[in-house]
Amino acid sequence: MGVIEAGIAVVHGRIVEGFRAPFREDAYYDVVLVPGFSDGHAHPQVVDGGLRRGVRWRNSYEWIRERDMVVDEVMVRRDLSVASKLSYLTMVRALLEGTTLLALTGRLAANVRAWFKLRVRPRLVLLPTVMDRVGWSLGEVVSDYSRVSMLVSDGFARMGVFIHSLGMAGVTTIRESLSLASRGDGIVGLHLGEGVSELEEFKRVLGEPPYPVKIIPVHCIDDDVQEVGLQCVSCPTTNIILYGRTRGSLAGISSFGSDWPLLLGTTPKHLRLIRRVFKEPLEVIARTATIGGYKLYEIPYDGDMVAFDGNLEDVMSGYVKPKLVIVNNQVAVYDGALVDPQITVEDVEKRIREAIKEVSEKYGSGAQPLIPPKPEDLI
Repeated sequence: MGVIEAGIAVVHGRIVEGFRAPFREDAYYDVVLVPGFSDGHAHPQVVDGGLRRGVRWRNSYEWIRERDMVVDEVMVRRDLSVASKLSYLTMVRALLEGTTLLALTGRLAANVRAWFKLRVRPRLVLLPTVMDRVGWSLGEVVSDYSRVSMLVSDGFARMGVFIHSLGMAGVTTIRESLSLASRGDGIVGLHLGEGVSELEEFKRVLGEPPYPVKIIPVHCIDDDVQEVGLQCVSCPTTNIILYGRTRGSLAGISSFGSDWPLLLGTTPKHLRLIRRVFKEPLEVIARTATIGGYKLYEIPYDGDMVAFDGNLEDVMSGYVKPKLVIVNNQVAVYDGALVDPQITVEDVEKRIREAIKEVSEKYGSGAQPLIPPKPEDLI
């Protein structure tokens, strides 16, 4: 038995010096995160944001109505093989970037199938998307729920439901979704206040706290969800891409989300933008980007660790790739490469580009969707 040592570490959201922990061999790193990064909101099957060059929308509902989709997202969701491949690439990318927890929306069965392909898996929150549209109905989610619930009952992953938004799901669907979530781990996510205030409508439909399930709103650009006792996941990159603005303070925010991980990368790839948008101290940013998501979703984090060569400032600005990633005391990434199968971050980025091309040809016109700018290019 050896020891991992690091000059500086972020341990449970606190910056400390002189870190030591048991490991299978002696190793020294400049920076260690305990636990690793968390991504509190990710759509793993999104390969097309429906972007229009030079266009920004007022809110999410206007974007959904007016976006230019090249790829048929319903067909992608229904093709279990394609959807699971995209989920697999999302999870591999996450591990290679140092993200040890993902909250995934999209197709439940596809996400679970992809998860079981990995020998060492990230921790997951499984929140299948529901809305009153063909391809996203609650009935389809119920079918997947019954198929996979026993597979993820060991506590390593948690299950709930993601109600797309108050404007895309009726009151009956919302209430039945809460009932379904209570059969799992009692978690309900939803987009809220994404360019338009919805807090009063939220209170009309769901009432005042306490709620029968744990509700986790996402975006909250225009609503202070602390008013109803909730904490939010912020996705500043897609907020700026789509609407030209985002929240300017971490008040009421417990976690960051990538939103479109295949197109934009997971949380670490957004850190430069996050550091520019939010002026809170480095330790606060680090806490929100790491243990914040774990605590928000009530996920255990014993045995999760990410190690880097480089200084903390560079690590928390996304300049440094991890050398070592451990989840649940199992090594997922060693010397910068996934252990099984042997894949580097450059490999997975290439495979993602190829997959987007294949999906565009299979479920679109063959034209490539407009790729969003990288988070660092928005600075």
